[in-house]
Amino acid sequence: MKMTAPNAGNKALEQDYMLLRALMTKSSLEWIVVQTNPNCEDRAHASITATGAIAYLPKIPAIRKVKRSGKVIDVSGPMFPRYLFVGLDRNERGSCDQVRSCDGVEKILACSQKQAPHRVPLAEMLRILETACEAQVGKKPTTGQLFSVGSDILLVAGVGATLKGVVSELRAGGQTLKVELKAFGRTTTAIVPADKVELR
Repeated sequence: MKMTAPNAGNKALEQDYMLLRALMTKSSLEWIVVQTNPNCEDRAHASITATGAIAYLPKIPAIRKVKRSGKVIDVSGPMFPRYLFVGLDRNERGSCDQVRSCDGVEKILACSQKQAPHRVPLAEMLRILETACEAQVGKKPTTGQLFSVGSDILLVAGVGATLKGVVSELRAGGQTLKVELKAFGRTTTAIVPADKVELR
């Protein structure tokens, strides 16, 4: 039997992932790894966020049905028990000390106490984000591009890859686009998935 992601079709959650992806790729944040006290991932996440820092606690969705009542409860857990990620502005001093003092935080990962915290490469952060998104909503997030009517695009996959065009309509909440493609001296209308085109 094929398993369905618990939040499949949840547009709000998909938009949250797109926003976080855009934040990761467009900002100057450097991502570090925080180790929490046992069973304190949510507490550490809340206390770090309260300082104004960007904290990301990827979770794997899970639900459980209570036999007696038949009630379904959310038992989602951390993807990496006792670990979460914090985005720090490289120009802001003292941020690590502030994170270390947060409730639920045990330490920041580094090779030694005297060395700078270990930085997580952007590619790894994006891979973690996409894995969490796929588990939650059943698909990887789009590239975080915000299309609108009139946007100039380039088809990057499928038949007609490398063709240029213009968005004429957004469909399915932005998951598919109606575009006017220029090919062989004429304009052709096509419906394409948003992840098959790029802004230009």
